[in-house]
Amino acid sequence: MNTTVRAARPESPPYGAGRSGVGATGPVAGVGATATTVRVTVSDPELEADVRAVLAALAIEAVAAGEPCDVEVTDGAGVGRGPGGARVVRVVADRDGVDDDKAIPLPSRTGDLVARLMAPIPSRSGGQLVVVGAVGGGGASTLAAALAVRAARSRRTLLMETDPRGTGVDLVLGIEGEPGLRVEDVRAELGGPDPDALWAAVPRPLPELGVLARSRTPAETGSPGAGDGGSRDGGSGAARSHRGAGGLVVVDAGDPAGAGLVIGEGEVVVVTRADLPGAVAADRVVREVSGAVLVVRTGRGDPLHAADVARFVGAERWYVLPELAGVRRAVGSGGLVEALGRGRGGRVRGLASVADAVLREVLAGEYA
Repeated sequence: MNTTVRAARPESPPYGAGRSGVGATGPVAGVGATATTVRVTVSDPELEADVRAVLAALAIEAVAAGEPCDVEVTDGAGVGRGPGGARVVRVVADRDGVDDDKAIPLPSRTGDLVARLMAPIPSRSGGQLVVVGAVGGGGASTLAAALAVRAARSRRTLLMETDPRGTGVDLVLGIEGEPGLRVEDVRAELGGPDPDALWAAVPRPLPELGVLARSRTPAETGSPGAGDGGSRDGGSGAARSHRGAGGLVVVDAGDPAGAGLVIGEGEVVVVTRADLPGAVAADRVVREVSGAVLVVRTGRGDPLHAADVARFVGAERWYVLPELAGVRRAVGSGGLVEALGRGRGGRVRGLASVADAVLREVLAGEYA
């Protein structure tokens, strides 16, 4: 029998503030309360009754099956993390005499089951990074792609594009020919899509990296709202759906106009150039987004130093991204995903290092 049960969850404790400066420690990841949502998938009726007795003692009421849960209690073979990232707790019946140190025997070890059910767990809601290009040609799409590729090594990540005038984040990754869902295909009027269905439909250059890019041929999609502002709402719903299932969303927002829909729902990374127009443009964005992370792309002959740009903008958290020929070659050949996946980044290690530093900064304990 499959049953989903829920207990009320108090607010998670507030995030701790990080110290200022380059390489500062970011927010501490929130930890969920001890009350949890629990699904029971126990086939043995007597063992299920033992589990239900524990839930009743904890004042947890059953709700409709099929809803997301934080903990799954099962007598099956599942271990580790279940669908949607749920923690799996295995139980066995005392009478069966099963010797399994990974399962809790009931009813003799009821206290252990209570402890596992009430143990603090991380919040299910995933994070979001919004990458904004203060000026054109600053490398915002490339950095967004790098952030997503590096983050996908440790968690399920959706890279989403919201700028209708962008070159296409799928082009940056070399997957523009891959079939799959595009932003315009997401029906905004239906709300957020099912996260599992969304994940199954998007192109995935890596097992834990999905890409929801914009279509460059909206007339061929046949989707309502394709090519107009309505499709952005569908993309926003897709992002919320993926985050609600515990995944990370990295948004390639392009210019600040493309970020208007998603700013305020996560951390913001502003990418600019080391020149006066870049500094002025970045200043406008950072003034509107408190606590934004600044990334200054530098190259030979730049009239300003990255520190000058950061000082002008007043950014407390900033990084330098040098212009690298290896990155241009990797993007041009469609090999950026492979290059970023090599150890410390291979020939694009400078880009990989900045991406890792930003992820550690804004995701803190959730990124190693």
